[in-house]
Amino acid sequence: MKKRKLIYQVYPTAIGSLRDIADKIPLIAKLQPDYIWLSPIFLSPWVDGGYDVSDYCKIDPRFGNMSDFNKLIAVAKKYQIGVLLDLVINHTSTEHSWFKKSERYDHWYKDYYVWLNKPINWDSFFGGPAFEYDQIRGKYYLHLYDKAQPDLNFANPRVVREFRQIIKFWTERGVAGFRVDSANILAEKSLKAGILPRVSGFFNYYQTKETVAILEKLLSSNKIFTIAEPIGGEFLSRARFRELTRKAFDASFNIGTLDVADTFFSIKDKFYPVNYRKWFRKLAKWSQEEKFSLALESHDTPRAPSRFGADPKVLAMLQFLLPSNFPCIYQGQELGTKNAKLSNNINDYPGVQSRMVYRRLRREGRTRVQAMKQVKISSRDNARQPIDWGEYILQEKDEKSVLNFYRKLTDMWRNDPVLINGALKVKKASQKGIFEFYRIYGNEKYYIHLDLRDKTISYCKNTKGTILVSSR
Repeated sequence: MKKRKLIYQVYPTAIGSLRDIADKIPLIAKLQPDYIWLSPIFLSPWVDGGYDVSDYCKIDPRFGNMSDFNKLIAVAKKYQIGVLLDLVINHTSTEHSWFKKSERYDHWYKDYYVWLNKPINWDSFFGGPAFEYDQIRGKYYLHLYDKAQPDLNFANPRVVREFRQIIKFWTERGVAGFRVDSANILAEKSLKAGILPRVSGFFNYYQTKETVAILEKLLSSNKIFTIAEPIGGEFLSRARFRELTRKAFDASFNIGTLDVADTFFSIKDKFYPVNYRKWFRKLAKWSQEEKFSLALESHDTPRAPSRFGADPKVLAMLQFLLPSNFPCIYQGQELGTKNAKLSNNINDYPGVQSRMVYRRLRREGRTRVQAMKQVKISSRDNARQPIDWGEYILQEKDEKSVLNFYRKLTDMWRNDPVLINGALKVKKASQKGIFEFYRIYGNEKYYIHLDLRDKTISYCKNTKGTILVSSR
């Protein structure tokens, strides 16, 4: 049997404290996840939803304390679930003590970050220049993300050692592994002027040999489970994917498998009509990669039923009937959660990316109403709203609910030999939203018909013609 793991992502503020998360594990456990991945719980000013860390070894008080964390580990262990932490490795917060010492030119810390005497013409992923002048040091520091998120200098072996100690700290406290944020942009091959108009300099950082070597030093351990989140999915070839996951990672996402459907390079100020054919072909190709993690939602994306205009049950079949060894469910996905009714005031949006999209659209001449319409569609804040646990309880009691449909599919994914071992053969990938394929194992052949536009019933039937699961 292949090494296969089911991951369930939790964005902590959408559930509450660590105690609240521990209380919900008995419900989550019915999906049979192997791991629960927590988005950052570390101490943070919360400029970017916790992805700006000010101390990697302290829990942010909004979530509780170490005693609460120990309880969470114990409850998860009771249900045979490992806890994964989100390791934000590319950058810290400007509030981190490392940065405070680096900007003051402390001998030990002066080269912990990327400093230049003069800026170069790179843009950050969140808009605006990627180099910020620091009044204290009198130099410019690199931030591929927000200016409150300075990039670490992994050419400095001291930085690598710091993260070795951080990993050791948490594994000694029962953590089963890590999801590594922005995993493939740790080390530049050149600090020179960029050539791209919007993410200048990106290719000087994109999955260099130095980055892969650093990750392998840090993470190539059989004792922990590691999953990568590489950026630039559309540029992530299968060769690069295999290079990245060769030693450092047990599994990896590829956001390009979603971006290809309706956006380009994760630029969320423009969404295009869903290109079903291109999307299906991309999913079919990547789902056959042994270490690929198929995810349709995350804390960074709008809700899939709203984004793709599809029945949640059909989306569930798409995710669990393709041959993914490491599927990831995002909290609330199993309820068929749609985009939230977000505010019409940009000041109400905590997500830094939402504000970036708004500013960019306004600069391009869109009215406030037009800009806000796009923000509400694309905002990551759609996925970061509190979970309706009352809805969870109601769906538990309904045999035909989306929740119970997910539970059936995850059980099939875990136990059905054809879904575990079956080869994939695509029959049809239509721009009309029809995706038909076979899963073949020995003498058994499953035929899967999916209709993302929901004009026909989606189903999976076996060689005898018996329907094993259907959307209606």
